Amino acid sequence: MTDTQTLIERLSSEAKATTVVRTPAYWGSRLMAVLAVYGLVTQLVLGLRPDLAMQFTRPLFAAEIGLLVALVFSSALASVLAMYPDAHQKPKLLKLPYAVFLLMLGLVLFQLFIPLDARMVMPLPGAHAMECAICIGSVALIPSALIFAVLRKGASVRQFQAGSFAVLAASGIGCLTLRLAEANDSMMHLASWHYGPTLLFAAFGACIGKILLKW
Repeated sequence: MTDTQTLIERLSSEAKATTVVRTPAYWGSRLMAVLAVYGLVTQLVLGLRPDLAMQFTRPLFAAEIGLLVALVFSSALASVLAMYPDAHQKPKLLKLPYAVFLLMLGLVLFQLFIPLDARMVMPLPGAHAMECAICIGSVALIPSALIFAVLRKGASVRQFQAGSFAVLAASGIGCLTLRLAEANDSMMHLASWHYGPTLLFAAFGACIGKILLKW
């Protein structure tokens, strides 16, 4: 009996303390605050398009910007929830980024089939193309690393989803800041060099998540 008690005490003393995972509200509020500050700094670097005030008089432009903001914050929230094996009992919220992204793509595609608004700025010959995708990817690097660092503190069983949400939130910042900076309202350009690459980045993030978020 004494030997058994001694063994139990020895094993108890050698056991590592369990890491306490904080609540989604804790991580979500801090993560969103950091992303907001990062977005503002990025916007200061990229600048703002000179006709931005006029563009906000276009309901479709305002709706697009609103959806981009929603994409960033819904993806950040979903990535935090994905840290927990049970999604903190809110699995339905994991579908929110997909819904927002589909609405945004639908808005862009809808504008391909309606007459151009006279207030829209169409690209001149030699306008940016691949540079936009590179810019979005570059802007997304730091927030992606930050979100992955937070996700590793959890115990996600949805590594693919968590990784895609992390990069989708980060890429959304790149899309949002570039959209406010670049005077180019061509829907074909946006679909090809803004939102198409963002979708590819999110798929790449899913693959990274499967590797980095193992536990």
